[in-house]
Amino acid sequence: MRKLLAAALLMLAFVGSADAQRRMVLRGDSYPKADTVQYYLPSSLQEGERCPLVVLLHGYGGTFRQWPSIADLQYYSNEFHFVIACPDGFEDSWYIDSPLKKGENYGTFFKETVIRALRDSLPVDASMMFISGLSMGGHGALRLYMENPDLFRAAGSMSGVMDLTASSVTASIAKHLGKKSADNKNWRLYSNLYNIDRLKAAGKPIIVNCGAQDFLIEANRKFAKACADAGVDIVYTESPGKHERSYWAMTLPEQLRFFNKFVNKH
Repeated sequence: MRKLLAAALLMLAFVGSADAQRRMVLRGDSYPKADTVQYYLPSSLQEGERCPLVVLLHGYGGTFRQWPSIADLQYYSNEFHFVIACPDGFEDSWYIDSPLKKGENYGTFFKETVIRALRDSLPVDASMMFISGLSMGGHGALRLYMENPDLFRAAGSMSGVMDLTASSVTASIAKHLGKKSADNKNWRLYSNLYNIDRLKAAGKPIIVNCGAQDFLIEANRKFAKACADAGVDIVYTESPGKHERSYWAMTLPEQLRFFNKFVNKH
């Protein structure tokens, strides 16, 4: 494990000015490709200081560049005094350990390589780490949170794919889980909607947003109700919006303010 981390950190690469975005390239045994992570540090960061970390996951077909193209992440890093990191989910990894594709274990890769490198090589307060994402990334953020509740103080989702069977890109998911059918239990096993008990067991707060005109709205409503019925600590909000960039740009500050409440309370 230490050798893997050392190899990953040796590939650390910086671009841009001292107070702008930077990138690191990470490799690990759990995934066959190198992951590029773009991250932002507060411009007022003091020497020796450690800050909360917010990980933002992109949607289907996206890359580590998606979130920076939607919002001014340097502004939000400065505003909230967060380290903000955007890893690459390889367009359609769905942020899971694939039960079908040997060696494509993004969930393990995230824990063993990505989050470890962010925590150990950046000025991050490991007790104040948060994760969120949009669409596929919303699914991934809650999935990674429920698998690693000890890592995160809270988690969020924006327009998340809470029920994989309701996705519009089932062919992409089928590459990892097998063909969608009544007999294939993987689709429910990997859907957040059917893992409410794991979210309950994690015992930490989550925030979920979805646009009222989003094609995923019904699945998000079902998810929110199931969480509330089970006693999961959830904040769920709907507002006018579709499955689009303008909605995510509008929603991101709400999620960051939610995370910041726990930083201030801490």
